[in-house]
Amino acid sequence: MSVLVEFSDHVVIIEAPQGDERTEATIAAVKQLLPSKPIRYVVNTHPHFDHASGLGPFAAEGITILTDDNNKYFLTQALSSPRTLVGDSLAKSGKKPKVEGVIEKMVIKDDTRSIELHHVDDLEHSDGMLIAYLPKERILFSADFNVPAPGQPVSPSIATLIENIERLQLDFDTHVPVHAPNPDRRMTKADLLALAKGGQ
Repeated sequence: MSVLVEFSDHVVIIEAPQGDERTEATIAAVKQLLPSKPIRYVVNTHPHFDHASGLGPFAAEGITILTDDNNKYFLTQALSSPRTLVGDSLAKSGKKPKVEGVIEKMVIKDDTRSIELHHVDDLEHSDGMLIAYLPKERILFSADFNVPAPGQPVSPSIATLIENIERLQLDFDTHVPVHAPNPDRRMTKADLLALAKGGQ
C-alpha cells in the first residue's frame, strides 16, 4: 500500500508500490489527479525487496528517496548499478538516484500539514526501519509490523512498535499497516494495543 500526502505545492508518497509497472501507474495517476503539484519525495520504510523494488521509476523522475540512514548507501548503490532489463525507466533516464538518509527523525511540513519520519529502535526485522506519523490527521503508517490473520499468533515486532510509539510519544487514532490482512479493516490505536497484549 502506498499513501499520497498532499501539501500546498507538492506531494509526498509514503512507500513505493512493488515493481516498475505499478510505480509508473502510480506516478501517472498522481500527475493526472494533481497536475500542478510535483512528487517531491517518496518515503522508503526499509530496503526489503517488496518495499524497494518500485523505487526505480521515482529515481528516473528525479524524485528524492527518503529512507533510514542505515539504508542510504545500499539503496544508492543498488539504484546506481547497471540495469539491463529492456525498458527499465531508470536506465533510460540516465539519472543518478537522489537518496537522503533519516538519522533519527525528519519532519516534512508546510502551512497545511506535516509528516514526521522516525527511526525504529531495536527491531529484529530491520535495523533501517522508518515509521511515518501525521500529527494533524492523527495517523500512524508502518510497514512489516504485521497484523495477524484471525487465529494466528501475534508477531513480537508489534511489541517493538508499541515500545517505539511510547518512546516517541506518538498519539494517533488510525494505524495504517502496509500489509493489512483485510484492506478494508481500519485499525485504531486501541486495536494495536490489544494486539500487543495478544488480542486479535
